[in-house]
Amino acid sequence: MANYGFYANPAFTLKQNFNKTLRENTPNLSQQPTNLAFHNICSINNTPSGLKDLLGLNLKYCIASNQTNQDVNKMMQKLAYSIRTHCHLKDANLTNSSDYVKQIYSKNKHWNPPPAPIIIENKLTELEKALKREQKLLTSKHRNRSLRNLMQPQISTLRALRNNNNLIIKPLDKNLGPVVMNTEHYITEVLSKHLLTKDYKQLSETEVHNKMEQVRNHLESMINDHQYLLSKAELTYFKRNLREWHRLPIFYGLSKVHKIPTTLRPVIVVQIVS
Repeated sequence: MANYGFYANPAFTLKQNFNKTLRENTPNLSQQPTNLAFHNICSINNTPSGLKDLLGLNLKYCIASNQTNQDVNKMMQKLAYSIRTHCHLKDANLTNSSDYVKQIYSKNKHWNPPPAPIIIENKLTELEKALKREQKLLTSKHRNRSLRNLMQPQISTLRALRNNNNLIIKPLDKNLGPVVMNTEHYITEVLSKHLLTKDYKQLSETEVHNKMEQVRNHLESMINDHQYLLSKAELTYFKRNLREWHRLPIFYGLSKVHKIPTTLRPVIVVQIVS
C-alpha cells in the first residue's frame, strides 16, 4: 500500500472502498507528511506537545467529523436562490447582458428571484428530503464526535490549544505556514510597533462616525457628478454598496519570521456587513 492510498476492491464502488478504508485502516504518525511548515516563536514555553504534527498540516486543513452539523434548510435556501436566479436571468435573456459584470457584481439583498419551472422546484424538494434523511441516518450511526482525519495525539493537541487563551495562532507572512506565539507578546508588538506610534492616531467614536459619513457623502457626490462616465453595471455596484453598512476596519499583524529580529506586517481588513 502506498503511504497515502489504499488497495481498492473492483467489486465495490468508489464510495464503498473509501468508507471501508476509513473503518479498517488507522492512520499513524509514520504515514504523515514530513515537510510540515510550522514556527514556534513563543517567549514563554507553555505550548502543548505535538504542535508541529497538528499545525504543520496548515490552517486551511479541513477537519472531517463523523457527524454532520450542516444546516440543511439554510443550505437549500442558498441553492434554491442561486438556481432560481439563473433560471430567471435565462428566461429574461439577461445572461449575456452588458449590465452584468461578474467581477464587480454586488448582490441586491432586497430582491428574491421568482420560482423556477415546476420540474426544477420538484427536484429541489426531493433533494432536500434526501439530504435530511441522510443527515438523520449519519447522526444515528455516529453519535460520537470523533474526527476522522486526525490522530488521537493531534486531537489532544487541538483541544489543548482551544482551551489556552495565552497562545495565539496566525498565518505567517510570505505564506510560510502557521506560527504560534504568546498572546501577550503579540498584543505588545502590535501596540508598540504600530498602533501606538506616530503613524496612527486614536480617534473617538464620534470622530470615526463623522469621518465615515464624510467619506460616504464625498463618494456619493463624485458618483452623481460623473455618472455619465460609468456603465450601468458600475453605477449599480457603487449605489448598492453605498447603501450597506461597513464595519470598522480590523487591524492585525502577520509575523515576518524571515526578518531578524522578527517583526509584524500590518494588515487592515474592510468588510461590508449585511
